[in-house]
Amino acid sequence: MISVDVGNNALEAYLTLHSLPDELKNNPGALTRAIKDALEKANIKYGIIEDALHGELPLNTPVLVAKGKPPVHGKDSVVKMYQIPKPKPRIVESGNVNHYDLNLIHHVKAGDWLGERIDPVPGIPGIDVHGNEIKPEEGILYPLYYDHQSVMQVRMEGKDVLHALKDGAVHYVGDSIAVYDVMEIKGDVDFNTGNIDFNGYVNIKGSVEDNFTVRAAKDIEISGVYGIGGVKLIESTEGSIYLRGGIAGKNRAVIRCKGNLYAKYISDAEVVCEGSVYAGFYIRNSNIRAKQVIVESGRGQIVGGLIDADVRVECADIGNRMETRTLINVRGFSRESMKAEMDELLSVIQDRKKQLADMKVMFRSVNGISKKNKAEAQRIQQEMFNLQEELKRLEAQCLNISGYLKTPGEGAVVVKNYIYPMVRITIRNEILEILNQDFALTYIYRDGKLESL
Repeated sequence: MISVDVGNNALEAYLTLHSLPDELKNNPGALTRAIKDALEKANIKYGIIEDALHGELPLNTPVLVAKGKPPVHGKDSVVKMYQIPKPKPRIVESGNVNHYDLNLIHHVKAGDWLGERIDPVPGIPGIDVHGNEIKPEEGILYPLYYDHQSVMQVRMEGKDVLHALKDGAVHYVGDSIAVYDVMEIKGDVDFNTGNIDFNGYVNIKGSVEDNFTVRAAKDIEISGVYGIGGVKLIESTEGSIYLRGGIAGKNRAVIRCKGNLYAKYISDAEVVCEGSVYAGFYIRNSNIRAKQVIVESGRGQIVGGLIDADVRVECADIGNRMETRTLINVRGFSRESMKAEMDELLSVIQDRKKQLADMKVMFRSVNGISKKNKAEAQRIQQEMFNLQEELKRLEAQCLNISGYLKTPGEGAVVVKNYIYPMVRITIRNEILEILNQDFALTYIYRDGKLESL
C-alpha cells in the first residue's frame, strides 16, 4: 500500500502510494498517520518534508518526503611559491647602444617572501535521512619543503609563510626552495680579485680581464656592457651563463656550461654548452658545440668557424660577401624516436596523475583517524609531493621535445636572409656546399637526404 525508498547515499527518501483502502481515501488524518508509520518503519528521522506529507499525493508516483544534509567537503591547503621564470633574452636598443638583457640570477634580501601555505578549510559533517552523521572529506595539508639553513617558516594570519634568512639567489634543490650564496664582484675580475672558483652563483658587475678564470657551480652573470675578451675559462658546472655584453675571445677564450649560454655576440672563442646558445647579434670565427644555436637579431650573422648543433642552427645571414669559410653541422635527430619518447612521457604523465588522484583518496581515508595512522598519512603526503615534482619535470621534458619537434625535417639550418658561397652545411652526415648566394632558405634532412625549402 505505502512504500518508502531511500537513495542518493541515504540523502533522499521517496514515498509511493500504490493503492488506498476506503478507510484512508476520505480520511486525511488517518492517511497522514499511516504515512508517518511507514516513515518510522523505514527509520526516516531527519529532513522530513512536512508539506509533502499533507499535500496531494498521486498514486504510483514516488514523492520526495525527506532530504538529508550533504556534507561540505574540506578544501586542500593552497601553496604558492616563488616562481623562477624560464630565461628569455631580449635585444634592447637604447640610443646608439644595443644591450642583450636577461635576468638569470634572482636576487632576494633577508626577509623577502619566498612562499606560503594557506591552511586547509575543514569539512562540515552532513546528516542522512536516518539521522546518521556523514563525515566530510577533510582538506589536505600539503607540506612546505625548504632549506632550513637559508629559509625560515613563520606562522601568521592563518597561513605559513616562508622568508629568506639571508641575502642571496633563489634556487630549488630538488623539491626544496633555498637561498644560495651569491658572490658579487662590484667591478672586474682582475689581479685585485684573482681567479674565481665558487660553489654558488657569481654576479660580476664589470668584466673579466684576459687570462683570468671564473668557475661556479650555479649560474654566472657578467653584467658589464663591454663583455669579456681573451679569458682563460668561464665555466658553470650546473647552471647557465649570461653576458650582457659579448665575447671577443682572441682565439683563446673557453666558455663551458651545463645549461644555456646567452651573449650579445661571440667572436674568436670556443663554446661547449649542453643546452642552447643564444647570441643577440653575431657569431664569428668561433667553434661552438650545443643543442641548438640561435642568433636572434633580424640582421644577425654567423661567419667563419664551426657550429656543431644537435637539432638546429638559425640565423639571418650565414657566411658573408667575402666568402669566409663557414662550417655548419647539425647532427640531427630521429623524429619517430622523439615522437615515441613524447608519447611515452605523455603516458607516464597520465599514469602519474591517476596515481596522484588515488593517493589523495587514500590520504583522506587515513588522515586524522588515529595517531596510529599519522605516520602512514605523512608517508602518503610525501609520495604525493614527490609525484607532483615528477609531474613538473616530465611536463618540462615534454615542452622541450615539443619545441624540438617544431624543427622541420630531422635537423635544420634556418637562414632568414642570405646564405653565401663557401658555407658548408652538413646534416646527418649529408653534405651541401653552397656555391651561389641565396635568400631565405631552410635546409633540412628528410627521407634520407639533405634538401632546401
